[in-house]
Amino acid sequence: MAVCESPVHILIANQHGENRGDEAAMRAMLNNFSEHLSSVRFTLLYQFRNRSLRLRFEQPVEDLPIVLPIREALGLALYSAARVLGFRPRFLLGRHTAPMIRAYEETDLVVSAPGGPYFGDLYAGHELVHWFLVWLGHLHGKPLFLYAPSAGPFRVRVLNPFRRWLFRRFDVVCLRESRSAAHVRELLGSEQRPLHVTADSALGRQFEARSRNDYFGEERAELAGRTLVTVSAIDHLYPGARDPSALRDRYDQTLVEVLERLAHKQPCHVLLLPQLYGGIKDDVPYLEKLCGLLEPEVSWEIVDPAADSDEQQRIFAMADVCIASRYHPTIFSHAAGVPAICIYYEHKALGFMEQLGLEEFAFAIEEIDPDSLSNALDELLRTREQRVRHLEREIPKLREMSRRTTELAVELLLERRADGGAG
Repeated sequence: MAVCESPVHILIANQHGENRGDEAAMRAMLNNFSEHLSSVRFTLLYQFRNRSLRLRFEQPVEDLPIVLPIREALGLALYSAARVLGFRPRFLLGRHTAPMIRAYEETDLVVSAPGGPYFGDLYAGHELVHWFLVWLGHLHGKPLFLYAPSAGPFRVRVLNPFRRWLFRRFDVVCLRESRSAAHVRELLGSEQRPLHVTADSALGRQFEARSRNDYFGEERAELAGRTLVTVSAIDHLYPGARDPSALRDRYDQTLVEVLERLAHKQPCHVLLLPQLYGGIKDDVPYLEKLCGLLEPEVSWEIVDPAADSDEQQRIFAMADVCIASRYHPTIFSHAAGVPAICIYYEHKALGFMEQLGLEEFAFAIEEIDPDSLSNALDELLRTREQRVRHLEREIPKLREMSRRTTELAVELLLERRADGGAG
């Protein structure tokens, strides 16, 4: 695809903070844009519970917070309402919101970041915020691009007219798996529009495996020769369940029993990787609690939560097998050619496993049991070479699908410039 030579400004909304998976997706997206656009800068609207945190990128990125003081949030809402009527009362904007509006005015393209499903019932509690950031782009007359998130389901019908109207505002809609595309098609009904099913943007980058000898060092060299199992565990809340506490206990006990059974069969070492970090809501306390349930004979460690998404992907790549209850660790493992069991709590992870043709190793989190998971883990280890060859065939196809998302975004940019620009 041709590279765009003229300067480009891209505004990115709906990036999810304090999550290594969303960090990896963002880094890959920025990298892909930089390959196609010789002169590009980004404005990133970020959300962190811990406001002292920032993401580090190789590309030129100005980051602006969307977690706003109440006074500024109200001022932004009033300014936007006035903007609909043709007025621009900038005195309503504050220290954080003035540069945000300026970014919308100056940008060439508004991108809703890979992640979610932000649009749909699963995150309905803050869905309106994500839609508002998209609508601001429409308000300023900018081309809107949905950059391959997941979406849906849309069973809260009172919101669906609003959702349909906003989905139509996107110039191009990309979704990262077919289940999300089916949700959107059902939402739009007879008012169909082209949808592009691509793949998760994190697949756009490749990482070499971390050296086991370097990772463990001389003092723990014996661990390098064991069966190495990476684990991504989630303290899932089971929203809507009749007895979520019982389901959480069953999940914990199932994981513990599966790891103990494996340790009884062969020498192994378990690496648990935190995906949430930042001190306000992170995985480490839960992982420590989970490991406290393991028999003393089980060898384990929790990977340093300061390891960024690049380093985590190198660690996933050095394993023999993975057990993943989070979406992006499922991708990290398979993308590195490491077979994995997927325990899914949302449709996005099942959709990814279906893309690979490996849904037999995907298990709904509400229905897991030790026998099924242990048998699946044994099967992956017994047929590991066969599984690796399968991934060597399938992952390159998904990488190309992932890169197609960026190509579609650049095509939209070039089309709008040919038509005389935006805004």
